[in-house]
Formats: sequence, structure tokens, C-alpha cells
Amino acid sequence: MRALATPLRAGLATVAVVLLSACGSDDEQPDAASTTSSPTASASAEATTSDEEVQAFCTEAEAVLTAPGAAELTQEELLDQTIAQLEQLDAPAEISADWEVLIDTFVGIRETVGDIDLTTPEGQASAEQALAEIEAQATESQTRLDAWITENCDNA
Repeated sequence: MRALATPLRAGLATVAVVLLSACGSDDEQPDAASTTSSPTASASAEATTSDEEVQAFCTEAEAVLTAPGAAELTQEELLDQTIAQLEQLDAPAEISADWEVLIDTFVGIRETVGDIDLTTPEGQASAEQALAEIEAQATESQTRLDAWITENCDNA
């Protein structure tokens, strides 16, 4: 299995790059944006998460973030689907706040894409700047998620 820490970071970067390079086209799909099946989630995040629950979370998160998108979906539909699947995952308590930041980052990307005309050079430049700001706001959470995944996930 590929390391989960890489798909978390790559997922955000890939979404941004593909959205900008697609310029509104539905032909290209982000590699790390979505999957067609919904992962199952644990019942709830507890103060201490068992190793089994941690590994289930790691496997489910990797599936969402590394599966190719469905060709028939638009970029915004792929983002909607990815966000819904990320929200279904019940992150371990130790990383739940940072996991919410990751979800919020994908929501910010979706909103940015919806508000900007990517078919113009000005729109592309505006999107690039907005996406850089969104990613910068998530840097600390991303660093903590990467460290936790490296320490706790067997596939990291």
C-alpha cells in the first residue's frame, strides 16, 4: 500500500492542479479526489482509539484519497463526493480537529472553484492565489496529520 501521509498532501495539491489545468473541462479527473464506493465509519471517536479502529480509519481514508474519480462526474461533483466520504470517516479523537480542517480545506477548494471562472487567465490566477491561501491555512493541521499517520498507520 502507498503511504497515507502522501495521499493527504497530494490529494490537495492534485485537486488544485487539475482544477486549474482543466480550466472548467470535465474531461480530466483528479487522481486523489474520489472513489465511487462509500467507506464505512466507526460508531464514534473515543478518547482512546483501538489499534483495530486506527487501522480501519487509515485504510478507509487511503481508499477515499487515492481512488481515481469517476469519468462521468464533473470536478465539482468529484469534490462533493470526496467531501461527503471524508465526512463519513470517524477520525480517531487524537486527530479529529485536524481531520475537520482537512475537510474544511476541501470545502474551501470546492467553493473557490464554484466562484471563479477558470476559463480565463485572470480566473486561473485568482484561483491559484485562493488555493495557495487555503492550503497555507491547513499547513499546521496537515503536518500534525502526517505525523500521526506515519506513527499510527501500518500503511504509512
